[in-house]
Amino acid sequence: MKRTSLRFSFTALVLALSPAAALKAVTITTTNLGSLSAPVTTRGTLPNEGVALEATFSLSSATQLTIFTTSYAGGTNANGSSAAPGGFMPSLVLYRGAGMFVAGETFPSPIGVRDSSTGLVGDAYIRTSTLTAGTYVVTLSDYLVQQAPTASNLSDGFIDYGSGTTFSDVQGNIRPGNYTLNISGASSSATAAPEPATLALIGPAFGAFALWAYRRRNTKQ
Repeated sequence: MKRTSLRFSFTALVLALSPAAALKAVTITTTNLGSLSAPVTTRGTLPNEGVALEATFSLSSATQLTIFTTSYAGGTNANGSSAAPGGFMPSLVLYRGAGMFVAGETFPSPIGVRDSSTGLVGDAYIRTSTLTAGTYVVTLSDYLVQQAPTASNLSDGFIDYGSGTTFSDVQGNIRPGNYTLNISGASSSATAAPEPATLALIGPAFGAFALWAYRRRNTKQ
């Protein structure tokens, strides 16, 4: 099951090079975020690299979501607060409540901050298409904790391709188990902010319109 081309290829490579005895089962911890009606930020600490978080939430209406972490390098959270850097390098995947795959992450995060100590952009990001109302599960784990390439449902579980104990990023830097998970877009009254690329396109258009209106007004005077 494809998450992102980079992560999937990396996981497949590790699987091919790892003896079966080296692969480890993963412990699941759960949380329920309830029905989302506003941006949500939740923080916590995974006890070791062999634990994955399954966060369940529901949507009451069709919504497009942005799901992202800010714990590797810090940044601004969905609820407006600030996140401290220093957490592990995470992986995010979104599933329906019944376990069917919905969306994988974009890595590195296009809105992620570069960590001042490692120089890496190590946070995770998902931008969904419009989701129907219903129940969903977002999983958050270390980047070395993935479903097997042959998995077809969340119930198939995860495999730990790492140490099972210590968090470390792609450079081998030891990291703590801190995470900050954000979900935004679940508000019927909120207007989604344009992406930076969108702003780059519409900014000149607004400027040209303003200049045209100014010249037109002066011509009439």
